[in-house]
Amino acid sequence: MDIVEIIPDRIYSIKYDGEDTAEYYRLFNKEWTDVDSLMDFFQSHPEFTENDFWGFLGNDPEIATARVLEDANKLEPHLKELAENSDNGEQPDLEDYFKPLNGKYGYDIEHIPVKGYGVLESTFLRLYAIRFSQNCYLIVYGGVKLNSSIQNSPGLQENVFRKIDKVKQFLVNEGIIDKDDI
Repeated sequence: MDIVEIIPDRIYSIKYDGEDTAEYYRLFNKEWTDVDSLMDFFQSHPEFTENDFWGFLGNDPEIATARVLEDANKLEPHLKELAENSDNGEQPDLEDYFKPLNGKYGYDIEHIPVKGYGVLESTFLRLYAIRFSQNCYLIVYGGVKLNSSIQNSPGLQENVFRKIDKVKQFLVNEGIIDKDDI
């Protein structure tokens, strides 16, 4: 595993062994921008776009795909703006964006897992990261959330906790406490 700097001193991303790119770039340059893959994903899970969580979409994969594309297109510049605000001591900043991932990780005091959302009011997008320090985060995974819980959302249920745990162990093994240790 490697740690890749995305926005200096603010956002980093993990690059898993065997992968061509860091998670941040996987999301913004592939997963959240590949129309065919998104359409296939939504078409293969119609039961989720019909439920109470996403029912307003009317089970239309094209609408769901368009929402992800629009949201991802707005989220990346939003993260850059939040990082700039973090540099300038202005609000909102990255601390306002990322929220603790409670439950399993509710008592962690270092390498705190957090989540972030897209910018649209009803958003499919989720970013999962580890907080290094104030306004400094390591992106470890992201995806499309189709249900009210990670455990019931295809793609996330298999990966979120496993990837967070793997990265947390990597950081411990490498003696990386914060960005100064990278």
